[in-house]
Amino acid sequence: MRAIFYSSSILVGSLVAAAPLCTNITDLAGGSLPYIDKPSSISASAVKDFQLALFLENLEVSFFQAGLTNITGWNIGGYPHDTIEVVSKVAAQEEVHVATILDLLEHYDAPRIPPCNYSFPVNSTPGFFELADIITSIGIGSTIGLAERLAITDPLLIQSVSSILTVESRHNAFFRHIEGKSPNPAPFDTGISDIWAYNLALSFIVPGSCAVEMSLPILSTLSVSKLIYHSTEPPLREFEWDPTQMAFVAEAGKQLLVGWVNQLNKPVYTPLNITVKGKGTTVPDNTDDLALATLAGPVLLTLS
Repeated sequence: MRAIFYSSSILVGSLVAAAPLCTNITDLAGGSLPYIDKPSSISASAVKDFQLALFLENLEVSFFQAGLTNITGWNIGGYPHDTIEVVSKVAAQEEVHVATILDLLEHYDAPRIPPCNYSFPVNSTPGFFELADIITSIGIGSTIGLAERLAITDPLLIQSVSSILTVESRHNAFFRHIEGKSPNPAPFDTGISDIWAYNLALSFIVPGSCAVEMSLPILSTLSVSKLIYHSTEPPLREFEWDPTQMAFVAEAGKQLLVGWVNQLNKPVYTPLNITVKGKGTTVPDNTDDLALATLAGPVLLTLS
C-alpha cells in the first residue's frame, strides 16, 4: 500500500512553448494529430476543461521526458529488455496528446496553458515506475471526469477524449505490470472531478512557477499514512494536516469525516478520531477496494 510523500525530488525545468511535432516523435508515438472535423463552437465550460487537460498533460510530458533521461542512466537491470523503448513511446504519445489539445484550443482561439516547473519525488528506477502509476492514474480519473462533463455540454468533442483515455489506460497497465502488480485491478476506474485532479497535480508543481494559474479552488493539504495494525483491533489509516489551514479552523470542534470514493460506487464516510492537533485516524471502509481518499486533499491511495 502506498501514500504520496516528498522526501527527495528531482527538479525539472519548465518546457518551452509547444512547437510542431517532428517526424521522429510522431513515428515513435505511432501517429500524429487526429484529422477530424471540429464542431462549429465550444462551450465556455469545455474550454476550461480542456485547459485543465492541457495542464495535466504538460505535467505528464515533463515527468516522462525527465524520467526517460534518468532511467537511461539508472540501473534498469531486472526489467524487460524493451523497457526504455516502451517508456520512450509513452513519452512521445504524451507529446502528441499535448499537441492535440493545443490544436483544439487554438482552433477556438482559446487561451492555452503553458507548462510550469515541476518537482517529482524520484531518485531510482523503481521510484519512477511507482510514481508513473500514480500520475497516470490521476490522468485516467481526470479524463473520465472530463468525458462525463463533455457528454452534457459538448458531446461532439468526446471522441478525441475517449481515444486519449484508452491510451492512458494502456500506459498505466504497463507501469503496474512492471511493478509486479495486476495491470487490471478492478472492473471500473474511479473518475475524479476537475478540482480533485487539479489539486492532486499541484503536489508536483513548484509553487509560483506557473505563468497562468487555473481558475480552480486550491484545497487544504492532507497527507495519509500506511495502514496502522494493532493485534486486536481493525487496521487504521492516520491522516495529518496543518490545523492552521482555514478549512480546519472553520471546522474546529466539529466531527470530521473521511470520504472514500472508489470506482462507480457512492462515497462512503467514516468518522475521523482526532488523536492530537492536526492528526487523526479512521478505520477504512472496505479497505481492499478503496482507490481514493479525501478529507481536504484529496489523497490518492493505491490499494491493489
